[in-house]
Amino acid sequence: MEMTEAPKNDAPTELDIEAARWFFQNSVDVFALLRGGLIVRINPAWPELTGWSVEETIGRRIEEFVHPADHDVVLEIVGALRADGHARGEHRILHRDGHAIWVRARAKKAASDATVIVLEDVTDEHVRRLDSADAIHTNELLREAAGVFIWRFDPDTGLYDIDPDLSRPGSVGASGNRQITADEMSAEIHPDDQEKMKRAFYGTLATGEPQVIEYRHTRGDGGWASLRAAWRGLRKMESGAWQVLGLTQDVSEVAEARDAALAAAEAKSQFLANMSHEIRTPMNGVLGVLHLLKSEPLSDDARRLLGEAVGCGQMLSELLNDVIDFSRIEAGKLDMNAEAVDPAAVLASVGGLLRPQAEAAGLWLHVHAEQGQGWSSVDPVRLRQVLFNLIGNAVKFTVKGGVDARLSRSERDGEARLRFEITDSGVGISDEAQADLFQRFHQADGSTTRRFGGSGLGLAISRRLAELMGGEIGMRSAPGVGSTFWLEIAAPAVAEPAVEASTPGALLEGLRVLVVEDNPTNRLIATRLLEQLGAEVETADDGRMGVDAVALTPFDLIFMDVQMPVMDGVEATRLIRAMSGPASATPILAMTANALQHQTDAYLAAGMNGVVSKPLSPGALVAGIAAVLSDEDEDAAAA
Repeated sequence: MEMTEAPKNDAPTELDIEAARWFFQNSVDVFALLRGGLIVRINPAWPELTGWSVEETIGRRIEEFVHPADHDVVLEIVGALRADGHARGEHRILHRDGHAIWVRARAKKAASDATVIVLEDVTDEHVRRLDSADAIHTNELLREAAGVFIWRFDPDTGLYDIDPDLSRPGSVGASGNRQITADEMSAEIHPDDQEKMKRAFYGTLATGEPQVIEYRHTRGDGGWASLRAAWRGLRKMESGAWQVLGLTQDVSEVAEARDAALAAAEAKSQFLANMSHEIRTPMNGVLGVLHLLKSEPLSDDARRLLGEAVGCGQMLSELLNDVIDFSRIEAGKLDMNAEAVDPAAVLASVGGLLRPQAEAAGLWLHVHAEQGQGWSSVDPVRLRQVLFNLIGNAVKFTVKGGVDARLSRSERDGEARLRFEITDSGVGISDEAQADLFQRFHQADGSTTRRFGGSGLGLAISRRLAELMGGEIGMRSAPGVGSTFWLEIAAPAVAEPAVEASTPGALLEGLRVLVVEDNPTNRLIATRLLEQLGAEVETADDGRMGVDAVALTPFDLIFMDVQMPVMDGVEATRLIRAMSGPASATPILAMTANALQHQTDAYLAAGMNGVVSKPLSPGALVAGIAAVLSDEDEDAAAA
């Protein structure tokens, strides 16, 4: 506060003097009296504020206690004091221990060349101003760099207070922030998002609970920005509603990238679905014919060769599944289907199939696996896949000499295991190449002049399969000497399965079956396989013909292709389910090359009872039919 002189015609009374003396001694502000620029009197607030005693202060100039960086400010105050007789300003005083104190200084000339100075401690106020300035600066940086806005809603006034955004309409509050009403804010939100925003926001007004929500907000170019807002109750007002503090970020770029990724994923899914159908259809023909040949009279050697062809075809079908459903491979979610297998027979079979390739290159291929070592529970398709890769690589990378494939059994921590070792006398692999050999798309020789070719995927896939079979894969090699690759997997011992007499004709005896399939080869194969199982089969060339056939004739079972001209299998199924009478309850099995999980779910949702994937096989047909008939029996029992 400033000291003012009493009117000259009113001499100060004794009471006035006593009051001034008391105020001087007890004021929280510093009072200093200067003569000739020197401090001659100081009140007790000075030592309390600065740590300097009265004795250490009297006789010194006030400038001696000012922060060196603020001397120019003090000179301006002195200049104003000389010109106007009074002055004010803010600067720092140095505490006795060295820290700075912000003070608001007011100075006034008095009689007899005296000057009265009042210093008010404004350190806390200055810190608050700095914090506020820093917050505004931070908000500006957030808004400019990340599209982040901080806002507050007052339920008593119904106003949103948003950090400065003067390019947008709305009044400006005392803080300089943009202020808009709740109705104005709602009008800027996309109509389709307004209801969910109201529900979430009213919930916070009532309870103070935090919310995070994404919505669309109008922008200057007439389009819509994607925003993500997070808010919570700050304090409960007297009205009972909560004041809300929130933060909103423009996530348009992220949303656009997400939408683009989803579109790309959808395009990939559609591509994989189409490729699945196109590849499985001819595979269905190949494997279907091979299965049909099993019922023909053949020599023992021909039947053995047919068995090898069917085994290879099944493995090729599984490989196609893996390539088509690439996401399964990337996620490490390949299905393992363990069954009783003679591992020695599997190794001998793979060796026998690759031996002609080795002999054509002037190499020998020896398989060391004694028959009768016992059966194990493993996935035969995956095991054959890995062995084909390891032995095939050994043959491919061997120029002279040959390849030895060995099988041995062991136990680890009480668990039965199989170990396969494939040793070649080939080119060998350097230490540098070995480090990354099991990585995707890596090849030991990646030069444009490499001699052996290959995609570089085989060993990476083999390692994943080994891990999924509860094992591992490894190697040792030296350039010019050759390599040994080994595969070790968990393989619980199991009993040899009993050979069952083949009596397929009894399974579907007396059942009338409709096959709805547009591909003539697939129709033939499905018909022949079902007839071998004892069924009476009729066919339809597309979904519309299938619906018409069901309307005219009762069937016990329907096999429905999905992708067909005129009418697809899903629409045909819906129409059959909408029929009146027993026909609507006829069991329907999807018979399709489109067998990814989301597609299977869609078929079941349309009213189908199960799915049989192409390529067709007697086993797949029997499994599908058994599952449907089992469900029918359970429903009948429940009724």
